[in-house]
Amino acid sequence: MDNLQKIANRIALGVVLAALIVGAALMMQVNTRFRIFGYPGLAMLLFLLAAACGFVLILTVFLNDDWRVWRKTPK
Repeated sequence: MDNLQKIANRIALGVVLAALIVGAALMMQVNTRFRIFGYPGLAMLLFLLAAACGFVLILTVFLNDDWRVWRKTPK
């Protein structure tokens, strides 16, 4: 049951990250004075937030799951 909960949490986080990316892509069309790297600032902040969260998700998956396999210790 714990493994199913972990899978469900990761899927939910993936859906939220995908929504952040799609929302930021749609916001790229909006002209604002606030810009980062020449792109609309809020959209870039959302992209950077999604990238950081995705990186943290990848780290937690590798560190929490593969670490046990690598050490060959039971749960």
